[in-house]
Amino acid sequence: MRLLAVERLWRTALLEAMIPAPRPGLPAMAELDLDAFWLRFDEIAPAHLQLGMRAAAWPVAVALPLALGYRRPLHLLDAEQRDAVLQRAATLPVASSLLEIVKLVACLAYFDAERVQLGVRGGPAS
Repeated sequence: MRLLAVERLWRTALLEAMIPAPRPGLPAMAELDLDAFWLRFDEIAPAHLQLGMRAAAWPVAVALPLALGYRRPLHLLDAEQRDAVLQRAATLPVASSLLEIVKLVACLAYFDAERVQLGVRGGPAS
């Protein structure tokens, strides 16, 4: 499934907002290079999961921030604004279901990163 460049920005922004900074010693999602993960995801993730991420990007990363008055999509908001958008999305029936897909993909991406694996095992996460 070919994504537009801006859709790739939206889905990365969703993941970065989902896992900002889990705990000391572990990197925030935004500190990780997700390029290799996204290449594998686009190649081998089931079509329904890819479609789910795409379906989440439009309403949660674009429509909701605009509806909340931010006048910009999620990837152009600061961390506090991104969190506010996700908090509001979690209260909305359809958006909260889409966030479950984002959470799943965020966890896959996060724990795929070697820095995170080292940090979880007690090694250096830098």
